[in-house]
Amino acid sequence: MDTILYFCFSLIYIILFLMGITLMRRHDSHFSLSSSLLFVTLALFVDNIIIASGKFINDGPMLEMLNISRFWIHGFITPTLILFGWGMAKRIDIPFTKKIAVFYFFLCLTAGLIIYECIENMHKTFVPVREYGVLRYVSEGSSGPPLMVLVVTLVLLVISINIFLRTRWIWMLLGVLIMVGGSAIPIPLPSSALTNAFELIFICLLWLTHYKLAPQNYKPSWRG
Repeated sequence: MDTILYFCFSLIYIILFLMGITLMRRHDSHFSLSSSLLFVTLALFVDNIIIASGKFINDGPMLEMLNISRFWIHGFITPTLILFGWGMAKRIDIPFTKKIAVFYFFLCLTAGLIIYECIENMHKTFVPVREYGVLRYVSEGSSGPPLMVLVVTLVLLVISINIFLRTRWIWMLLGVLIMVGGSAIPIPLPSSALTNAFELIFICLLWLTHYKLAPQNYKPSWRG
């Protein structure tokens, strides 16, 4: 059952990716910080398709290499969600986006998290795990969300709260809360795909926010 779920997640991510390209061509005349969401979406497609394909590839060097690449892609790409958050904050003129020092802080934080994840990945040992019909490699001895994920989530939480207060647009905030709740609250269901399901909802709501706060759609009069 989980294999089917991961293939379905992969299909939705590739659809989101293609729709995202269309959206950015329509709303952005050039690459912007918010375009990082496109790379995150593609990375999550790769992540889910590798997990879904595990039992068909079978345990061995090929599957191990593919799964290790998941961790490296995750480490390089996920921190850029901080830049997406900055892009959304900039669109609605949240006061801190007018300070160049804060912008450089966001850049340095993103770069710092990428470097941190690279160092962490170099020291990880990966072991095969088979559960609910899915075969993949995981980091041995890991428990709970990585520090990088916690920092990215905190930054997006702060930004989404500001977006809600200024525009009454609640969906990005709900996406962050769903992601946090889904990761923190144990759900007694026989599946390893639950976290990925919450992750997919989260990314969908980020894309919805990207669309809603586009210059052509955002109306400052929304502010309460």
